[in-house]
Amino acid sequence: MTWKKTIIMILILTVLCFVVAAFIYIPKYIDEKQQSRDNSIACKQYREFLQTAENWNKIGDTSQANGVYKIAVDLFRKGKCTQVH
Repeated sequence: MTWKKTIIMILILTVLCFVVAAFIYIPKYIDEKQQSRDNSIACKQYREFLQTAENWNKIGDTSQANGVYKIAVDLFRKGKCTQVH
């Protein structure tokens, strides 16, 4: 083999290794960041307000439930939480 072919093979192998590493580590990183956001105060309040809205719906007070639900949705957007609703 010539030195050009050797360099090209090494470069291809290096790129392939980086691609495989990216497929392994990027999803883990994203999951860790999402879990961190889900443990934030805004996301905890989002789940609490969502539960409260559900309880108001069970009681039959839909106007109160809708108001609390809107607050929950605002907290959901603010905290970039995992969607429960």
